[in-house]
Order: sequence, then C-alpha cells, then structure tokens
Amino acid sequence: MKFSLLSLFAILSVASAQPFGGCNVDRYYDDLGATKSWDKGELHALLQSTHRNVLPFTSREDPGTDDVWAAIIDLDPGSTDGTVHLAYEDTDEVSIPFGQRTWIKEHLFPILRGVGQFGPDYSDVHNIRPISPLTDIVRGNSYFGECGVLVREDTCIEPAEGAAGDTCSCNRVFTPPANLRGDIARALMYMDVRYDGSEPDTLDLRLTDCPFEPERDMAYLSQMLQWHAEDPPDEAERIRNDKACRNWQGNRNPFVDYPELAEQIYGEPLPLPAVGDRLIYEACEAITTEAPTFAPNQCDLFAPGDVQIWLMNSNEPDTIGLYSFVDLPEDFELLVTTNPWNGEEFVEQEGTLSFVVPQGGLDAGSVFGYGSGSGLDYAQQWEVKQGSFAMSSRGEPIFLYCFDSSGDPKILLAFNYGGSFTSAGLDSYGRGESALPENLGLFGLIDLPHYNNYLYQGPTDLSEEELKAALKIPFNWIGSDMERYSIVGSSSGPTSMNRRWLVGVGALAITVTAWAM
Repeated sequence: MKFSLLSLFAILSVASAQPFGGCNVDRYYDDLGATKSWDKGELHALLQSTHRNVLPFTSREDPGTDDVWAAIIDLDPGSTDGTVHLAYEDTDEVSIPFGQRTWIKEHLFPILRGVGQFGPDYSDVHNIRPISPLTDIVRGNSYFGECGVLVREDTCIEPAEGAAGDTCSCNRVFTPPANLRGDIARALMYMDVRYDGSEPDTLDLRLTDCPFEPERDMAYLSQMLQWHAEDPPDEAERIRNDKACRNWQGNRNPFVDYPELAEQIYGEPLPLPAVGDRLIYEACEAITTEAPTFAPNQCDLFAPGDVQIWLMNSNEPDTIGLYSFVDLPEDFELLVTTNPWNGEEFVEQEGTLSFVVPQGGLDAGSVFGYGSGSGLDYAQQWEVKQGSFAMSSRGEPIFLYCFDSSGDPKILLAFNYGGSFTSAGLDSYGRGESALPENLGLFGLIDLPHYNNYLYQGPTDLSEEELKAALKIPFNWIGSDMERYSIVGSSSGPTSMNRRWLVGVGALAITVTAWAM
C-alpha cells in the first residue's frame, strides 16, 4: 500500500482540524435538559441527529485519508509517534503501513451480529479499534465475557493466542485485557442506543443477556454492566470520545461522559451464572421458544465453513478444489454458483452446478472438486443446474450452498476473489457483484484480492478450527493471473509446490502443483 507525503500529512494533522462544533460535553446534551433523567429514546435521537459525518470505511483514492483508517490512527495512538495501540494485544504497532500484515480494524459489535457492511454503523468509530490480523481471527464474532462463565471451561485458552496475558478465548466468548473491558462495555451500550433499525442498511442492534437472534444481538449485557462498573472511564477514553466527536463524527458516547446512565437505561445487572454451573442467565430460561415444526435435513445440520475451497482456477478450464470438514451422506446435494445473492435468494444471472454425493457418502477429510482434467475426485460428476457456469477472470464471489428442510438455500461458503459486495435487494447485479450473505459465522467467508487463480499454501498441521481460521488469511494463499494450480498426477508439468493437509488425528495427504500457462 502506497502513501503520499500529502496523505501522511493529512493523517498526522487531522487532530487539529476540529471540524465539528457543539462537541463540548457541557453543551452537547443541552437539548435533553439538565436533569440527566434521559431515557433510551431521547439518547438515540440525540446520537443519530448529531452523527454528522458517515466516514468511508476506506478511501479508494487515498487510503488513510478522511476514512476510518485515518480516524483510528488519530483516536488510538500508541505511546510513541507513528504508532497505534492494539486493543486486544495491549501493545503498539507502527501506524503506517496498515492492513493484513500489520494491523486491521476491529468491530467490537461484530459485522456478523448485525452491523453489516453498508450502513453508518459499519464505519462508526465509537465501535472500532485497531488489532492484529491474528487476534481478529481468534476473537471472530464471539460475545464478550469471562472464561468459564456461560461457556464450558475446557473450551477456553488462556491467554488468547496473540493477545495480552490477561485475555482468554473460549468457544463463543472472548475476554479482552482488563484495562479495555469497561471501554468495550460502553462502546456496546452506545451501539445498542445509537442503532434502532430506522435508517437504511441498519438493524435494531441489541445488547442482551439472551442473544436468541444472533443476527442483531450482542452479549452479555450483565457482564458489560459489571465491567462498566469495575473499569470506569479514564482520561484516555474521555479524550478518545471527545476526538471522535470533534474530528470525525460529530456525536459522543454518553456512557463515557455520564457513567451513571448505564444503570438508568439498563437497570441492575443480573447475577452472573456460577462458574461451571449453568450456561445461560436465569432470566433467559423463562423465555419460551416454539418447538420446531419441521424435521431437519442434513443441510440444516451443517454450519458455514464445513465445506471449504482450497483451490480455484478461473482461467479456462474452470477448476474448484473442495475439502469437507464433515461427513457428506450419500444423495446429499452440494451446489456451486456464481449467481449473485440479493439478500434472500440467488439471482439467476449466471450459472449453478450441482454435485450429488455418490453411494456410500464422503467421509470428513475428503478432497474432491470440479474441473475437466483437474485430477480431482468426482470432477466429472457435476451437472449444470441452471444457466451457464463460468468463473470470471475479473473476479467475483463463488458460493457453496445446499437446500435446507424449508427449501431455502443455506450458504456454506462465500469465496470472493476480487469481486465486490454491494447492497442487498437489487433486481440485478453487475458481473462480479453480489450482496454479502448474513449469518456466515466465523468461517463462512474467504475474501481475497483479485487473482485469476488461487491455491491455499498456509499451514495444515492444525486443528479443524485453526485450519478454518487459517483459510481466511489472505497471505496464506498464493495467487496468479498466469499460473494454474492442480493435483499432482494430472498432465500438469513441473511441480512447484507440495502441501500436506493434516486435520486433527485424521491425516489426509494431498499434493498440489502450479504450472505456467
């Protein structure tokens, strides 16, 4: 990534610009009255009306200038000039260059829990902190909480990989450094109040003890109230809040300015479940849910990321290499499409392929795929389901999916090699465009820059979860516009890469090769 002297000067000088007035804490709340007996609706109206600048997540013309990158460099400086302070690591990193090899932007209220990628919530700097690419994968879209509380203690790793010594990562909970816990709690409360779903491309975000609607719920409220009390705002957090208003957005986080508002809006926290006892808050157990009215099929039981792409050639002939982390029963139908997703269904603009698992099924750890002459198992057993399937050399999302028991498509993987995700609900999409599906979970999206052909070349002697996480990291892939990648043994030419896949205790060896066109 290149930075001009002009863009660097803009980054370093932006803090003195102060484009927004009315940000003084004593004046910002004037219209609400002096009693501070404000309710959630009044606070929401104030935060929305004063959110006077929706930043681009990144500036296409000059990344790091007048975008979220620049804001985070300003808002989260390290202890020395030219650095940012990484939130989960509690260490400093050089501010430039930024990106996958240094530091990235973390949404505290995650994208996959309701923030999305299009509305003002996506670039709201009150909700974003700098972290390393590794801890981005480790945290994923987990809820915040304590190790062993609401999760089985044997699923927890302490400290979390790549993070500070007082952190922890469990199967659905992440514990950040102690000096950040109150800051995170107040950021999540802000998001809960600021976004009610009334604006385009936003949902009614909820901070709750009972996250029964994961596409808009973040947990856990009672834990956040406790952290808020234990780690009150310090001078650094107050300065950040002030700069976020004056320099970038025009609005403030009221829970930083007036910590007593937390109890006023949310009440007393519920007692935390005893360590090793219940895995749910007592109040949630009283909420009844309707029994399912359908019998789940195999597709219902699969999760995003259970089938992955590890090899892709869009240079003709098209090739897709697949790896299954789960048993695929016989007669199970797996589909691959380059049709765009519109938020509810695939728009039939391009093509779809269908593969029906043969008699006997495929065991977890199976390597197979599509493509004439690729040497992949079952490469010739795919049938055209719709349209004309052909991958674009200009880049586009590829989707793996199946049909659930209700007959709806369930997306198992979105593999993007240089296409673009745009708004949902459009009647048509340009080649390479699609809406980003919701509920892809931690492992359902691989988003890579554009190359015609790709091969995973990262570590493979990993646990299942670690391997799924490694597949998401762009620098674990090799890409080329000219070279193709394939199984050794096909008429390929000289071997340039050998890769061994080892998943848990079940070892499966495959060797791959790249050759020049």
